[in-house]
Amino acid sequence: MSIHPLAAVSPEARLGMGVHIGAFASIEADVELGDFCSVATGAVVKSGVTAGCHNEFGEHSVIGGAPQHVARPEQVGRVVIGDHNVFREHVTIHKSLKPGTATVTGDHNYVMASGHLGHDVVVGNHCICANGSMLGGHVAVEDRAFVSGAVAVHQFCRIGRLAMVGGHARVVQDVPPYMLVDGQSGCIVGLNIVGLRRSGHTPDQINDLKAAYRIVYRRGLPWKAVLETLRAEFTTGPTTHLLEFLSSGNRGFSQERRSPPTATLRLRVPDEDAAAISALRQKAG
Repeated sequence: MSIHPLAAVSPEARLGMGVHIGAFASIEADVELGDFCSVATGAVVKSGVTAGCHNEFGEHSVIGGAPQHVARPEQVGRVVIGDHNVFREHVTIHKSLKPGTATVTGDHNYVMASGHLGHDVVVGNHCICANGSMLGGHVAVEDRAFVSGAVAVHQFCRIGRLAMVGGHARVVQDVPPYMLVDGQSGCIVGLNIVGLRRSGHTPDQINDLKAAYRIVYRRGLPWKAVLETLRAEFTTGPTTHLLEFLSSGNRGFSQERRSPPTATLRLRVPDEDAAAISALRQKAG
């Protein structure tokens, strides 16, 4: 264990083997840090935080702050953190709002500089929250989701497994699993194909998800019929998780981005442009 002489560590804190505490860091009472955690210069770990092993708390991060809520009770909940997480500079994580509950972060997550996890947030495993991302109270993020920089997620929203949310997006409804969200519009623009391939999903599984995507966003079915069709056509694989997620939502779901039906502009095709220029030159000659 290595504790800098300028750190403030409560004698009531419980620190594991190999913990490193930097200068001017503060570890309050009722804190438990597992083996080989590191707390960098100026970081604050407040009372009510339990963290597993091999976690990294960056410079001036504040872990376990009081929930930001105008009706905050006198007694609040805790923060529970798993193993092998990285919380970079100025990250803030707030305690849950009610006693007996917790703001939870799983294992192998990476929260970049100035990321914020509000009260009662639940983050799964292997998630990434990029710089300046903000998760409001009660947000749930499933495994392997990617939240890009400066994304704001409204309270009580869910972000599904392996979803990717583009930078600066404003998320006000649930993002279904495996989807790709455009940062500018905040709308769905297809499946997160790259993420699916990197995570080991087979071509058949990806094709099933493409078929399910068309059922959800392209057929124009009533919502009850969407769920019934998915249930009838897909009984195994990742599509069953998509169905489970869609069946349990109560905030609505992010919509697909589509061009207006009256739009006349289309993408330029270089070969067609060259042919048109050649035709004009022949007429002029």
